Amino acid sequence: MFWVASISSVLTILLIRYYYRKCNWKFKILTFRLNTLIRSSRRDKKVAQRLLKQVYVLLHKSIASNDTAMAYQAIDLLKLAFGYGIMRQDETVRLMAISVAALNEKQPDMVSFILDAFRPLIRQLSPECIPGAAEQLTLIGVIALKQRQNFLVAKITECIFLIMDRGDAVKDEKIITAALTSFKAMGVLSLRRRDIALFREMSTRLSAWFTANQPNEEVAKELVSMLTAWLHRIVGINNMALFAMIEEFTDALIQSKVLDSQLELLYEEWGNLAASACLNPNNSLAGNILKFLFSIAILRQDYCQWVKVVEVAGRVIKLTVSRHGILGAFTVFHPMLEVGRSLLWSELRFVQCIDEYKHKMLFAVVKESLIIISFAAKQELVGSSGQTIVDIFKCWVENPAMAANHKSIKKYCQMLLLFWLKDKRKVKKNLPYTNVLTEPILFTDSERLRFKM
Repeated sequence: MFWVASISSVLTILLIRYYYRKCNWKFKILTFRLNTLIRSSRRDKKVAQRLLKQVYVLLHKSIASNDTAMAYQAIDLLKLAFGYGIMRQDETVRLMAISVAALNEKQPDMVSFILDAFRPLIRQLSPECIPGAAEQLTLIGVIALKQRQNFLVAKITECIFLIMDRGDAVKDEKIITAALTSFKAMGVLSLRRRDIALFREMSTRLSAWFTANQPNEEVAKELVSMLTAWLHRIVGINNMALFAMIEEFTDALIQSKVLDSQLELLYEEWGNLAASACLNPNNSLAGNILKFLFSIAILRQDYCQWVKVVEVAGRVIKLTVSRHGILGAFTVFHPMLEVGRSLLWSELRFVQCIDEYKHKMLFAVVKESLIIISFAAKQELVGSSGQTIVDIFKCWVENPAMAANHKSIKKYCQMLLLFWLKDKRKVKKNLPYTNVLTEPILFTDSERLRFKM
């Protein structure tokens, strides 16, 4: 009978060990311990650390065995723990590491479950830990985008917006800056992958958020940096549809006065990108960028900003002329010419009074245009500024997409020519060899007197 009792004892022990090793029992035990810890008035940090460590062990096992059910149970425990503020100091780093491990094992569904655990964690983290959480999410997003797991990036975007929606985020510059840094990186990668839907979602939600929460100067500077990084990528791929999206987003921010403190930085940075675009003769974005900058400056009604945009545009146009000649640079020069034509037409409509501000705007454009034309004439070595103006006129009216009104185009080009002719020394030697622009003169004597031509 003794040996029967011994065998029964051994079998009992084996069965207990077998059932204990079963994950279901382990989860039940961990759930019980976690609930006990949650209910306790004084939580033991060491107990919490041991408990979370055991959950992570099970999560690693589920990734190694590709056991989705086990992973889901483990993540549910983590979500419960994080929801009650049970976490370790480097919890975001641990979640990032296990997410990357799952991505390396080609288990995107597992990563999706893990990202769900970030949401309660973000709500419970102290403000100083939030920038670190944004960095970890960005790292996961970058790897996910490289693997073309766009749905994961959408979830990460949601998590970062959750960071921005925290009650303490609006007044914490570091939190918003960290979020914008994340959006900058993921926006560039989404543009590279041509994920238009994700890019549109980020743009739309950021526009709404910043319209409701006006940033300080440093955050506005970071916002310009993000927009510039996005535009740099769009210029690289020469995509007009994407440019229209970032133009709409930026315009919404400007209309809401979000970027008022950093507009000059925007003019400078975007002007540099226009200059980069103009080096490629097949890139059509340089002129569109300048057109947008002029539209901003007109809207702001600030003469100093207007002069800045005219200066930036002049720099870009001269670079284009030096590379492709005046006719090759016409699409880049056109926004400035069109602005001058529109201002002149607007001035001529008001006979009785002069709008001093628009008058100054017009002459700033005319002055810069003549500098560019003179530069172009010198590049040609033969010919003159007068003949260059005629060439511009011909190119303008022969382009149906740009020729808005032949009469107003001719009148503006005549204005450029008449201002150039004010220097009497140039008249005899450098007059245009054709009268296509000079006959008939469309300006009346009173108009010539008004504009001092």
